[in-house]
This record gives sequence, structure tokens and C-alpha cells, in this order.
Amino acid sequence: MRQTPTSQRIIAQSLPTLLEPGQIEWSYLYETPDDSPIPPFTTLEHKVITVEEGYRLLLKGTMVGAMSKHTGIGSDALLKIWIVITTPGFEGDRWLRRADALTFMPSQEIKAGHSLYIYLHNLSSEEIRITVNFIGVKEKVG
Repeated sequence: MRQTPTSQRIIAQSLPTLLEPGQIEWSYLYETPDDSPIPPFTTLEHKVITVEEGYRLLLKGTMVGAMSKHTGIGSDALLKIWIVITTPGFEGDRWLRRADALTFMPSQEIKAGHSLYIYLHNLSSEEIRITVNFIGVKEKVG
């Protein structure tokens, strides 16, 4: 018996969540542009977000990956990343090669009007490209 192909159309899809009402998932991905790698022995500074009034951001974690500009594969370059919030300031740092993750337990709160920054120091003699991904929960206050 010959089977005929069928097609399905998804009208709506809902994924289960543990978030409370007034909370939304938040993520941010930063990648260095292909034409702007991080030069050897320099530090990249990047402002991720300033939390808007009426909200707070609960930062859960950060994943970092580094690739050689020339080969496009994981770099053995030695790097150091700092995660900084305007107030209270320094939140976390990590030495890494290729990839690593920072988790914040408990979540780090970034209040309305405050900003989140990354600083990444390329301690190698090669140009690198990086990817930094933040995850968290944005919560309506009040």
C-alpha cells in the first residue's frame, strides 16, 4: 500500500514555563563582527543593556566562546572576561580558553536605570572573535 505524504500546520504553540505573571524570559547574544575581531593584547568593552524604568533584570548566567579569526575554530587564546553591573559593580570574572560559563546563584539583580557591561581581555597574540550569551528573567516591578 502506498503512503501519501501529509502536512501539518501549527496554529499556535505554547511551551510550559515556571515564570510568574509579570516575568518574561530574557536573553542577549553578542558576537564580534567578522570584520572587527579583538586584536592581540587588547580589551573589548561592550554595554549589554540598561534596564528600563518599571523593570528589573534577574541575571541567571553567561556563556562565552572564543574562535580564532583565521581558522574559525575554537581558540586556545587565554582570555579573561569580567561581568560588571553599574551598581553594585563587579559581578563575576573567569579565565577561559575556547568556552566557559558563569552561573549566578542566586540570580544577580540589575535594577531599573542600571547597566550591564562585559569586558574581555585578549591575552594572546592572535585576533579572536567571541560570542557571549546572557540569560535571565525580566520582571515588572510594582
